[in-house]
Amino acid sequence: MKRKKVLSVLLSFMLVISVLLTGCGAKETDGGDKSNNGEIDADQTVNLVGYDFSSLDPCAVNDMESFTVMSNVYEGLFREVEKDGKPDVEKAGAEDVKISDDGLVYTFKLRDAKWSDDKPVTAHDYEYAWKRLVNPDTAADYGEFINCVKGVEAYREGKAKIEDVGIKAVDDKTFEVTLEQPTVYFEKMLAFGGLSPQRQDIVEKYGKEYGSSIDKTVYNGPFVVSEYAKGSKIVYAKNEKYWDAKNIKLQKAVGTVLEEPTTIVKMFETKELDMAGASGDDLVRLSKQAESGEFKHVQGALPSVFYYTFNHTNEYLKNPKIRLAISLAYDRQQQIDIIWKRNIPAFGMVPPVLTVGDDDYRQNIEEPLKKVMADNPDPKKLLAEGLQELGKDPDPSKIKLTLLQGKANSTRTAQAQYIQNQLKKNLGINIEIKYAVDGPSYFSDRQQGNFDICTGGWGADFNDALSFFSIFTSNNPNNEAKYKSAEYDNLIKKLSTETDQKKRLELFRETEELLLVKDAVISPYFYQDVNSFEQNYMKGMYIPAFSGYYILRDVYVQGK
Repeated sequence: MKRKKVLSVLLSFMLVISVLLTGCGAKETDGGDKSNNGEIDADQTVNLVGYDFSSLDPCAVNDMESFTVMSNVYEGLFREVEKDGKPDVEKAGAEDVKISDDGLVYTFKLRDAKWSDDKPVTAHDYEYAWKRLVNPDTAADYGEFINCVKGVEAYREGKAKIEDVGIKAVDDKTFEVTLEQPTVYFEKMLAFGGLSPQRQDIVEKYGKEYGSSIDKTVYNGPFVVSEYAKGSKIVYAKNEKYWDAKNIKLQKAVGTVLEEPTTIVKMFETKELDMAGASGDDLVRLSKQAESGEFKHVQGALPSVFYYTFNHTNEYLKNPKIRLAISLAYDRQQQIDIIWKRNIPAFGMVPPVLTVGDDDYRQNIEEPLKKVMADNPDPKKLLAEGLQELGKDPDPSKIKLTLLQGKANSTRTAQAQYIQNQLKKNLGINIEIKYAVDGPSYFSDRQQGNFDICTGGWGADFNDALSFFSIFTSNNPNNEAKYKSAEYDNLIKKLSTETDQKKRLELFRETEELLLVKDAVISPYFYQDVNSFEQNYMKGMYIPAFSGYYILRDVYVQGK
C-alpha cells in the first residue's frame, strides 16, 4: 500500500519513521484518561501528519499517501477491519452478498447510501468505476488488479469487448460480478480503494481534471476533504451525507504535511500532534515516557517491504549478476542499526505477517537471500562475471549509477550516503544521489524510470502473498524495474488460478527465488515494523494493514 499498499503496492511509500502507525491492522483500545464520566469531548478535532495526494481519482492512485486520503473519503463494497487481532474485511457499501454454488458469481445488494452532493450511490456507479479501471485507455496502474473477473484480461488485450466483461449493474441496488474461475482471495480484494464507486457524470464533467483538486470529485465515505494546500495542510471534515453518519464522532482531522522526523516528534511532545512515529534516540526516549503512562505506545508489524529497485534498461543493470552483486554488497542489519534503529532485516519479498490461506508464508518458506549471501561472501566475483558477460571494462570504478531518493530529510540522506559508501567500499562502483523535490515528483520519476536505482517499497493490497509478486509481471504499470520474463508471468498466472493453498505455497517459493536470486529484480532491505505513539485522549484510531496509513472512521476525543 503500498508505493502501495502499495502497494502496488507498493506498496505504493514514505519512510516508516515519518508515518503514523499503530499496528498490523491493530485497532487502538480505549485507555488513558476516562474523564467526563465516559462522555466524549465537545471538540472532536484531532491533529495528525497529513499527506499530499497525487489524485483523488480512484483509477489514478498508486501511492500510500493518496490511498490514505481515499480510505477516508471513499467507501467500496467492503472495508478493512480488525477481527480477533488480525486484519479482515467486512461489508460496507454492500449490505449483503450471495455467491453462486460454483463460486463464480458474486451478487451484491447495496445499502441505501448517498454521495456528498446528496445523490444516491447506485450499482451503476460500481459498474462504471470497475469498467473504467480495467479500460486500457484509462491507463490505471491497477488496471490488471481484477484480471480474475471474467473477460477482463481478454478485453485489456483487445480480444473481447467491454460488454463481455463480467461486471454488471442488474438494477440500482444490485451489482453482479462474474469470475473467470473460483478465486480464493477475491473477497479479500474487495476492500481495495481502487474499487470504490465513481460517478460517470462527475468524471465526464471534469474530464482530465477529475480528481485533481478537492472540488472536482464527490465523496461517499465518512469524511470529505474540506481544505487542502499542497505541501502544507489537508483537512478532513465529517461527511454528513454518509450512510452511517450518526455513528461518526469525529468532526475534523487536521493533517499537517511534514517531512522531517525530528519535527514530527517535537510536535507530538508539545501536543501539536496527536500521533507520531519515532526511531533512533527519539524512539528510546518516547518509549520510556510511554511506560510512565504519559501517552500510549503501540508496537507490531505491517505487511510492507522496502527495497532498492534496479532499472533493467540501464546498460549495467540489465545483467542479473550485477544486480545480485549489488543486492549482496551491503549489510541489512547494519543499515538498520545505523539509520533507523528499528524494522526487520529483509532477505525475502514477503513480510512475516502475510498468509497463504491459513498458512503463515514466512514460516513455510525460507528467505532466499540468506543462503545466497552465505554462498557468495565476495559479491565482487558476481560483479566481474556480469561485466564480462556484457563485454564491459572490468574496472568497477567506470560504473556510475544514480540513486533516486524521496525529498531530502535527515534519514533519507543518511540512508543514501550509507548505500553509496557500501557500494563503493564493497564493489568499487560510484553512486550519485538524486533527491526528489516532493512526494508526487518522486513517484513520477519512479514511474517514468528516471533512475538507475531507487528506494521504495510495497505494502500488500490484500491479505495474500500474490499482492507482492503480481506487480512485477511484464505489463504491470507498477513494474518500475521494467522487468520482463515469460517464466515469471507464467508463475503468476498459475498462482492466480490455483485453489489448492499447499500447491500455491510451492509456486510462491519458486516465484520468490526467481524474483530475488535468479533474476535479482530488486533488493529488499527491511520489513516495516510499528512503533507509534498516541496521546491518551485520542481513541479508536485504526491503522490498516492494506488501506493506507490510517483510517479515521472510529476516531474520537475523550478526556483532553
